[in-house]
Amino acid sequence: MNDMTRAEDGQAVPLSPAQQQLWFLQKLEPALTAYNLPRALRFDGPLDADALERAFHAVLDRHAVLRHRFFARDGVPLQQPQTQVNFTLKRVDLSGAAEDAYPHQLQQEIAAVANHVFDLDGGAMLMATLIRRSADEHVLALCLHHIVSDAWSNPILARDLSKAYRGEQLPALPLQYADYALWQSEQEGQSAQQRDVAYWNDYLGEQVQPLDLPADRVRPVARSYQGGAVYFTLQPELAATLQRYCREQKSSPFMVLMAAWQVLIARYSGQHDFAVGVPNAGRQHEAVQEMIGYFITTQVFRVRITPHMRLREVLQQVRSDAMAALDHAELSFERLLENRSERRDPARSPLFQVMLGVQMDDALAQLDFGGVRCTALDFAESGAKFDLSLDVSLGSARVRGRLEYNSDMFDRATVEWLAGCFQRVLQQMAMQPDLSVASVDLLGDTDRAHLAQLGMNAQRHPDQETVLQMFEREAGAHPEATALVHGDDELSYAELNRRINRLAHHLIAHGVRPEIPVGVALERSTGMIVGLLAILKAGGAYVPLDPDYPAERLAAMVEDSGMRLLLTQSSVAARIPAPEGLQILHTDLLDVSHHSAANPGIALHGAALAYIIYTSGSTGKPKGIGINHATLAEHSQVAQGYFGLTRSDRMLQFSTI
Repeated sequence: MNDMTRAEDGQAVPLSPAQQQLWFLQKLEPALTAYNLPRALRFDGPLDADALERAFHAVLDRHAVLRHRFFARDGVPLQQPQTQVNFTLKRVDLSGAAEDAYPHQLQQEIAAVANHVFDLDGGAMLMATLIRRSADEHVLALCLHHIVSDAWSNPILARDLSKAYRGEQLPALPLQYADYALWQSEQEGQSAQQRDVAYWNDYLGEQVQPLDLPADRVRPVARSYQGGAVYFTLQPELAATLQRYCREQKSSPFMVLMAAWQVLIARYSGQHDFAVGVPNAGRQHEAVQEMIGYFITTQVFRVRITPHMRLREVLQQVRSDAMAALDHAELSFERLLENRSERRDPARSPLFQVMLGVQMDDALAQLDFGGVRCTALDFAESGAKFDLSLDVSLGSARVRGRLEYNSDMFDRATVEWLAGCFQRVLQQMAMQPDLSVASVDLLGDTDRAHLAQLGMNAQRHPDQETVLQMFEREAGAHPEATALVHGDDELSYAELNRRINRLAHHLIAHGVRPEIPVGVALERSTGMIVGLLAILKAGGAYVPLDPDYPAERLAAMVEDSGMRLLLTQSSVAARIPAPEGLQILHTDLLDVSHHSAANPGIALHGAALAYIIYTSGSTGKPKGIGINHATLAEHSQVAQGYFGLTRSDRMLQFSTI
């Protein structure tokens, strides 16, 4: 890079690929603030506001990128340094604010800076407000646009601002960001770039599956970039444990954090193949180490996790991916996208929907203004670039996390829970590295207590009465009340009970006894209700068979259940596989008028089998689940109370049987 072609003073140069993306987004949405980089810093001590403003001007003079204007010429986006920009350190005096009103007023001032809409066509790409609480207490709200800065620029800004505040002269930079952007444009199409493209395409594969996270709300059709952030700090014991684990595994903190993040997302989403975005400093060349600017390149890590993988194996896979990525770190994300075939979705960020960034503790909080102490302040944030983005700051005294979220999709409480889950995954990764991904416990004590509370039902219904006994009691008490309506067919409780009883006696005559499985393949009709209750009254257990199921699935259900009799009708009978020995009764051809209309009176206890329902079989062979009479009765009572049903209500039966 030292032999690069230098930009002439005031020369308009192309935007870097990363800058181009931000410029296009800002042009599409001029009020967009998602790519603002706000900070709030508290100063305790005698701060010299005039010296601070002079220091900002010195930084603006040294780093021309902060004076760039962004525009298009003949459709090509360009950037050009301006000799002067209008920058003033805004000063707000809240020393007279009441104690209870001050926090709100302070947050309002910080929010105004954080949500500032930058004019990329001209003006400084930096703004700041100094809020005075007292002679020895100030808050600085500072914001830069991402198009001229990144997280790795913070220590440079802190160092230069500190020196200038103390009156030291800032030397001119040998290179400016415009020189870098010009050099980068000259690298387009070079063989090194082509090798990087080939590597990433081979690593990512033909298609990267989009990540579908369980959310509190449906994903909007287009991104609004609305969001918030949740902050958390690792317990010192956990931070120390992770430090030891990194040494034992010969892995960097990034690798361990990335492995834990992948495990959490895989477990939370149920997906085991997706991608995670990772910001890379993009400062491989010594010539750019002293510059403020947007150098970040975003790398895409393909996640391929199976439930049976050990946590140690996930870390090893991440370590291998990270080491290989170092050799191909200069390719911009935008150039990678140009060489991918994934369909763009306005509702999602391309290639990845979650991100992980790891950096050293907030360098801006390390400002050295002599006898003035500086600390970072949290504040309400309202922007999000991805579904979820985790930033972890590593400090000598603490490890702090910031989990940014898309508020169109997630509630803050959900994200706070996910932050807790991440810490629990880290704990298990460090203490139980041979634990499988499927065995990782995401729940905390509060979660377990909540689940236990949800599972406790104080109102119990005695199992002395079955659903049949409830029905017969109702039929005796209100025999002429309407019990069932289907089309023009309307049956009273008395008539319905008589039909059920006659069929039940017929089934008993054909060998149905308590807990004998009886198949049911009937169209939705009065006959279906009669058939189900008749099987129960005969003491049998019904097994619903949907004629629309594949024949192979139906055959497996018939065989697995051990049914001896099938209750069906002529219109669907041919679709039900019938092995040799299976009795088949067609309800539309049966004459049961000679049977008694009295209740059969079969004695049934709560543990007796009522019906067998089969799972979907999406993961293999369908599995039958037996439901007893006590459970069926309990469900009926709870449902009646839940929906507030009374004798005058009608219930539409639209669910499966």
